[in-house]
Amino acid sequence: MSKKNREKDLELIAFGITLKNIRKEKGYTQEQLSDYSRIDRSFISELENGEKAPTLLTLISLAKALRIKPSMLMQILEFELDKLTQK
Repeated sequence: MSKKNREKDLELIAFGITLKNIRKEKGYTQEQLSDYSRIDRSFISELENGEKAPTLLTLISLAKALRIKPSMLMQILEFELDKLTQK
């Protein structure tokens, strides 16, 4: 695996960890987040498992549903990514 692909995988994994942690902090199930964000539950699962990459509109929808600013979502993502890359 190339370094570029490895970094992309780490970014997807970090986003998945971020999304799942925030969702659980808010006390939402994937189904509830799906209802609030109008994003399919199976896609939320794929995001949380680092299998898919979100679009900008998906990020905004998730942030609104989680009642946080998109910038805060990105800050938390950066923190998770830093933790993964320091291992």
